[in-house]
Amino acid sequence: MKTGADIPPGLILVHGNRAEDLRELLMAWVGRHPLAPLEYETVLVQSNGIAQWLKLSMAADGSEGGCGVAAGWVFSLPSRFVWQVYRAVLGRQAVPEISPLDKSRLVWRLMRLLPGLMAEPLYAPLAHFLGEQPDLRKVFQLAERLADLFDQYQVYRADWLEAWDRHQDVLLDARGGAAPLAGEDRWQPDLWRRIQADVLGNESGDVTGAGGRAGVHGAFLARARATPSEHRPPGLPRRVMVFGISSLPRQSLEVLEALSRWAQVLICVPNPCEHYWADI
Repeated sequence: MKTGADIPPGLILVHGNRAEDLRELLMAWVGRHPLAPLEYETVLVQSNGIAQWLKLSMAADGSEGGCGVAAGWVFSLPSRFVWQVYRAVLGRQAVPEISPLDKSRLVWRLMRLLPGLMAEPLYAPLAHFLGEQPDLRKVFQLAERLADLFDQYQVYRADWLEAWDRHQDVLLDARGGAAPLAGEDRWQPDLWRRIQADVLGNESGDVTGAGGRAGVHGAFLARARATPSEHRPPGLPRRVMVFGISSLPRQSLEVLEALSRWAQVLICVPNPCEHYWADI
């Protein structure tokens, strides 16, 4: 059995078509390669239900494949963990604990901005939804939907937001092609720029997060490439395990790849096939 000092960094990817087999592999790996005493294991999961299932499996009796106790485990959703990695690498002063463009905050920012925009012709599609005399419930519903939309853009279509920041109202495809936005959708880039201006005008201090996840992610990748692999930033775990998540956005995958320079990253991917996909 290796000691906590013998955890080499790197990226390990394991596929399995049975979640129970992946669970047994994860627990066996932890048992054979334990971290140091009082050091926490970090596991990324897609739901609290999966986290609870792993805890119960770890706490099961040894005859059932468990360890008899489940302690020192930290379970997190990928997006929350990724933001913590940003803060650890870029510095807590540069990246706020919660992004000003986080979905929970964006709802209330939009609640304040939307009523003053409805008279503009560009926002006619939104004004039609709200009606002539919108009540606060409708404004909140719209703000909630738009906050979710821009939150998804930050994670999955950061390239669109970067183009909109440059006043290029286009949609980019995977090959780098650009298609102009339809007239009824041109309010989206304009609203994004107004949100950015509102954040910069109301936040104080050095807020790298004012550009949302896209801006922070770019700064993180640049810093990660410039930091030697032997200098692990304080606050980062020495091992991260990803369990039961079949798909991740590109940003999260790039963070895990960069993190593998300093930490051991074990990804257990459910694969609903009994055969090797590359043989198809």
